[in-house]
Amino acid sequence: MQHTGFLWEPSSPMCQSGAGSGACKRKEQEPNKERNSSQKKSRLVFTDLQRRTLFAIFKENKRPSKEMQITISQQLGLELTTVSNFFMNARRRSLEKWQDDLSSGGSSSAPSTCSKA
Repeated sequence: MQHTGFLWEPSSPMCQSGAGSGACKRKEQEPNKERNSSQKKSRLVFTDLQRRTLFAIFKENKRPSKEMQITISQQLGLELTTVSNFFMNARRRSLEKWQDDLSSGGSSSAPSTCSKA
């Protein structure tokens, strides 16, 4: 029988009607002995230099190229995904701040439809 990445197979007795709890999960959802033995990756906290550098670059360029992000990650000793995530989050936070400024009495003539609860 060829495996498709799902536990559920049409001929599988575990997932046929009336058998078991009816919960057919992906294989990835099964407890994995290797994954359970390793600890969860801890949250990265930027050093002062890394944070100041990233914000300075963000002020100049909200969307640096992939090559620029690679250079930044090498210079600061960070992973590329960390640098990419920083810029993505910074753009999102910048947009949220801008929307908050508009909704809290900005000079917009149109009524704001975005508000935080």
